[in-house]
Amino acid sequence: MTALIALATALGLALTLLTAAAPPAAAADLLSQGRPATSSSTENAATPASAAVDGNTGTRWSSTFSDPQWLTVDLGSIATISRVGLRWEAAYARAFQIQTSDNGTAWTTIYSTTKGTGGAQTLDVDGKGRYVRVHGTQRGTAYGYSLWEFQVYGSGGGTSPGNGIPDPTTASLEATDGPLTTATYTVPGPSGFGSGTVTYPTTGGSYPGVVLMPGYQGTQENLRWLAPRLASWGFVVINVGTNTLTDDPAARGRQITAAGTQLLALGNAPGNQLSGKLNGTLGAVGHSMGGGGVMAALRDDPRFRAGVPTAPYYPNVNFSAVTEPTFFLTCQSDPVAHGDTYAVPWYNSMSQAEKLYIEVPGDHLCPMTGYGDKAKQGKWIVSFLSLWLRGDTRFSPFLCGPVRDADKNNTSLVTRWMDTCQF
Repeated sequence: MTALIALATALGLALTLLTAAAPPAAAADLLSQGRPATSSSTENAATPASAAVDGNTGTRWSSTFSDPQWLTVDLGSIATISRVGLRWEAAYARAFQIQTSDNGTAWTTIYSTTKGTGGAQTLDVDGKGRYVRVHGTQRGTAYGYSLWEFQVYGSGGGTSPGNGIPDPTTASLEATDGPLTTATYTVPGPSGFGSGTVTYPTTGGSYPGVVLMPGYQGTQENLRWLAPRLASWGFVVINVGTNTLTDDPAARGRQITAAGTQLLALGNAPGNQLSGKLNGTLGAVGHSMGGGGVMAALRDDPRFRAGVPTAPYYPNVNFSAVTEPTFFLTCQSDPVAHGDTYAVPWYNSMSQAEKLYIEVPGDHLCPMTGYGDKAKQGKWIVSFLSLWLRGDTRFSPFLCGPVRDADKNNTSLVTRWMDTCQF
């Protein structure tokens, strides 16, 4: 008996040790935050799809007041989905499904209910897909569907949407064109701005939109060099002509917002070249008064998630409230909008934003078509917008760390460099 008791004790101890030594189950990763998001509709410009995946519980997506409606997040590549978190605003879904898809077209339902109660919900699910959506079929109120946050957990997924974009190199980023073929489209009936030419990737997939805004007395020619360069790296770019050549920075900011609205509408409308090309995320680049307009759009329109004001001009305005990533590109000998007058004070005041400031040789025209080192400027702008609009961390080394130091430390190329690295 004594021997049996001793044996049982030894076995129990061994089992305890084995149990203690067993590795814990892998924690599910949050795959959706900051990823491109699209929706069937938005109530207004202040409630975009992207607000539901930005990690900010003070911003939200809301739809128009009808059934059905959906919100989709692109994880970048096929992932294993194990949990979904929904934080509903008062306008919630009574009946809805959680669905996954490999291609954004054919959907598989992995959760369904007709008794939703709103509030904060955590759903254990089991599925795979690159795209995950919440598909509401019956509203719980007379309003639409509204989510503070839509969180998808699991394993896998991509660190960037990819869409066939190869790993960037210094040589490829400094080339005139990137890896994707592009085409152009003239905006029919511009609404709220003078004219627009869209340059977009011809490959499949959806991409962030970027608005280009010229400066005082400027036209689409101002930033024509940048449109195909950005588009060939995975952006849908609308190069804007203003209502009048003398529009002030505030007016240019409103026109950036209007151009973004029409660009997204074209992406959601059938029967044109841009159908399905926009993923709902927006950025902006502007020169001079157009750069001031970019700052206004970043401050006033939550759909714009990153901006590049070049030689920006906007007197007597405080932009400390801007929290989105911002890249200031200025010119050392600028007599109109020197960095010390506008960009540097704005940079210093923006305590909650990720920031990059690069000053290069040249006068006020240095960011315009035909001026400055476009290989370097293009590399920096493409990298910045790829990082912050697509979440593509492959581009970060060209802005932070040893890879960028060849640029940063070259005094004939860069006369001042500031950043918030590591981003």
